[in-house]
Amino acid sequence: MAEILTINNLPTLTWNWLKINSTPFSTDALFSGDGDPRISALPQGVEYERHANADAYRDLETGCGKAFGSHFFKDASASLLTVKKGVRAKEPVRIDFDLSDKSATEAFHIIKAEEGAEITVIMRYESARASSGTQILRTICDAGKDAFIHLIKVQLLGKGFMQADDIGTTCAEGGRVEVTHVILGGKETYTGAAGALPAFGSAFKADTAYFCRGEQKLDLNYVVRLSGKKTDCQMTARGTLQDKAAKTYRGSIDFIKGAAGAAGNEYEEVLLLSPTVVNKSIPLILCGEEDIAGEHGSTIGKLGDDTLFYMQSRGIAKSEAEMLMARAKIVRIAALIPDEATVEKINAYLDEVFSHD
Repeated sequence: MAEILTINNLPTLTWNWLKINSTPFSTDALFSGDGDPRISALPQGVEYERHANADAYRDLETGCGKAFGSHFFKDASASLLTVKKGVRAKEPVRIDFDLSDKSATEAFHIIKAEEGAEITVIMRYESARASSGTQILRTICDAGKDAFIHLIKVQLLGKGFMQADDIGTTCAEGGRVEVTHVILGGKETYTGAAGALPAFGSAFKADTAYFCRGEQKLDLNYVVRLSGKKTDCQMTARGTLQDKAAKTYRGSIDFIKGAAGAAGNEYEEVLLLSPTVVNKSIPLILCGEEDIAGEHGSTIGKLGDDTLFYMQSRGIAKSEAEMLMARAKIVRIAALIPDEATVEKINAYLDEVFSHD
């Protein structure tokens, strides 16, 4: 019997009956390989090592949590992408996973940007629409002094896939990490992202978009620890739930004593298209420092009567109006992706989904 792990833990507990403090996770899949990802041509000043020692990041907090990391990646090596000091890569690096039916894979990547370096890394996960399988992921982003990493993940897996995607980030003084995540495929998706901001002026930004339908399950956990002065955190999640889909969103901003002048903001927007969907949201701000600015907000509900009336008055049926709004949420986040081919993949996937609805 597969071990049941507790993942996507809130930094502090709330009422157990809400069933939102964490989520149980297990798999009896027999893993084989990392999915043989394809990596695009590397810009000058960017190096790639297929099997690198990951011990330096063993204690770095990640979104899915310690139990997840210890179970799947305790002694694992990682693929290491290094951007050398001062290099500003103009073209993104693309890492593509084309997964086969009934596959079970584990992949671990580290993206390291040295002082003053900049890079965009796009990870795309695809398989045949009717396929199933299991994919376990861990991605570490390490932004050096005044460095910038833009991590983009696009999940377009088949309708029977389960994916668990664990992300951890850390920034030196003035370093920045941005995570842009589009989640459209799969049967069950578990995603956790943690940001460590211990140094002056470091920053973390996350933008997430999703469309869950049928009986899809999505479980999200974002935790950012601000301990350095004048650090900044911005998190946005936008998505749509349809049919019997279920989604849990945890967004936590932790202002630790000493983070004077730090700022954090999180916002969630959820469109509900069925009375049978399940939506759970918990925006959380923890304050151990007085000199901070923290905000959170959310908009959750069905399509507004005013918006619906406006569209119907122009000959747009209710069902079509709902799909237009659902698509708009995805497109808004996809606009942050500086790669036309990736955006086209997202649009093609949406065209196929909406043509069947």
